[in-house]
Amino acid sequence: MKILSWNVRGLGGLEKRRDVRLLVGEKLPIILCIQETKLQICDDFVSASVWGAPPHSYSFWPSVGASGGLLTVWDSDEVKVWDTTTGNHLLMIHGNFVKSNEEFFLFNIYAPCDQPARQSLWNSLSARLALLGGKKVCICGDFNTG
Repeated sequence: MKILSWNVRGLGGLEKRRDVRLLVGEKLPIILCIQETKLQICDDFVSASVWGAPPHSYSFWPSVGASGGLLTVWDSDEVKVWDTTTGNHLLMIHGNFVKSNEEFFLFNIYAPCDQPARQSLWNSLSARLALLGGKKVCICGDFNTG
């Protein structure tokens, strides 16, 4: 299982999408988490332009103006996603890995730079994680801590 996470600082340009697609082709992840897409709309064309050839599926959370935006793409032959939850600064997928049938929760995070807003995100995320108990969880993204 390979998960790739990258703050791309904008996916609007074709060159950036090509760079992501080349990295996906080199690393062959089964899940790709992208932060700071700076996109307000994402469709099948955009997801294919970063993932490459099918099969794949995706979930998206739009940017606010030119800030933020999250995209999670996965190989739909390797990963079955049952549910997607989106919210300010996070995109969560819940599903299982097809070959092992292991259930998982994956959080793609783009934390705000503002300390009070970031603390609010951590409090909300901590509450969600507490509800998941001993479930398998992966948290990736840009936490804007430094």
